[in-house]
Amino acid sequence: MKRTLSTLMAAILTVLTAASCGEAAAAPPSPGTDADTAAAGTEAPEETEAEALTDGLPEMDFGGAAFNIYTRVNTSNYKMLAEEQNGDILNDAKFNRSAKIAERFNVVFSETEYTDENAPIKAVTAGDDTYSLMNVRCSASINMMLGGTCYDTSSLPYIDLSKPYWDDELSRYINIGEKNFITIGSSNLTAIDFMSGLLFNKDLADRYGFESFYDTVRDGRWTFDRFGECAASVTEDINGDSRLSEDDQFGALSAAKFLHASFIPAANAWYIKKDENNMPVFEMDTDEYFIGVYNKILDILNENGAWYNTSDTTNEQETYTKMFRNGQGLFFTVMFYFIAGLRDMDIDFGILPFPKYNEEQDRYYGRLCFFDAAVVPVSAPDASMSAAVLEAMSCESYNSVVPAYKDVVLKSKFTRDEDSSEMIDIIMAHRILDYGDSIYCGDIRDGFMSSLFIKTNRDIASKAASSAKKINKALEKLKEAYAAIEG
Repeated sequence: MKRTLSTLMAAILTVLTAASCGEAAAAPPSPGTDADTAAAGTEAPEETEAEALTDGLPEMDFGGAAFNIYTRVNTSNYKMLAEEQNGDILNDAKFNRSAKIAERFNVVFSETEYTDENAPIKAVTAGDDTYSLMNVRCSASINMMLGGTCYDTSSLPYIDLSKPYWDDELSRYINIGEKNFITIGSSNLTAIDFMSGLLFNKDLADRYGFESFYDTVRDGRWTFDRFGECAASVTEDINGDSRLSEDDQFGALSAAKFLHASFIPAANAWYIKKDENNMPVFEMDTDEYFIGVYNKILDILNENGAWYNTSDTTNEQETYTKMFRNGQGLFFTVMFYFIAGLRDMDIDFGILPFPKYNEEQDRYYGRLCFFDAAVVPVSAPDASMSAAVLEAMSCESYNSVVPAYKDVVLKSKFTRDEDSSEMIDIIMAHRILDYGDSIYCGDIRDGFMSSLFIKTNRDIASKAASSAKKINKALEKLKEAYAAIEG
């Protein structure tokens, strides 16, 4: 039984006030344990010439119906449609996919952009039935779920979340409970754009005689300790002024919030865990594994001076980008979308997954910090049409658009060797998302974690404990709102 929208919205806005910063199911297997799902382990998925997937949908003719997509203006590849072919591989893959689906189902596509992340829920609340599909920011998608303004995707006809073009592992992290209001499929390119990657300077790696990082990854020996050893060994006072500054050379370059937030999930540690019912739980103050991981991060980055600490908490990373371009850093933390901006860099670089906590950890984990998800609004003019087209879009994107993004754009244009292509597959094999790094980043990641990290403050248990009351109160409100929509 649904509560009224006006009743729910006040509670929801209170629940998610922390979700304004920029840029699951049970937690994945603990390090060293067997996984129920197919593990990527320490090897990339085997490259094979697979036949194109089919969606299994019946023949349908929607009589030339309008299919308008509402899309948030974002950093990079946010648009679902391409207006025309222009010779760009990714653009043309989008255009051809949409043209094929438009002809198959006899629909007319259009895409309307918006900038206010609350615009979708406002449109639905106002009864606007213009949009068949909405691409919404992660925090807004939670609002829509709790407000009853979007469908549980798995309840719609024609949607089959068991198909490979839906990421059920990632979708479970994103959702709470057993519903699937928010799903990530192959049409959601922002869920690739906002993956964390670790770039490395090949010239520095050769000059210092490091063993192949790629082989180290493949062998399962790419760990926190190995990263720390390499990062510390290249950190040098280049200008000879007896202090480390912007003019010198460092092992690690990154804004603080990207750095600690990428290492923590790489070790399978969590700001906010999920319990056996897929409900969020905050226990950083008593989680000995998390505390140990955090202290290890300080050991390999802050204590030995390997990370150049500018106290930068922005998204731009201007100083770090300039230094990496100048060859002053061995490792550089980036979002995937950011790699395009380094395309003209003179110094050769490669890409790596973030290291495992230790060799006993059974796989590498890739961090997704934010995303835009496609949801079907309850105000859609024909929910069945929305579901059929979304399913087909996801399948066709899996067959053509994602390969264009990964194999042609991300792998070939921006990265510079086949090894990096393999590393991207490893990073993508197990994408995870932590509510403390996204929905509640204002309280946790950008709240107290970045400050502690910048100051090399090891009193994480005390700080987490002092924040626990506020965070747990927000989580309880979220759970109550979810219980209300389950009715």
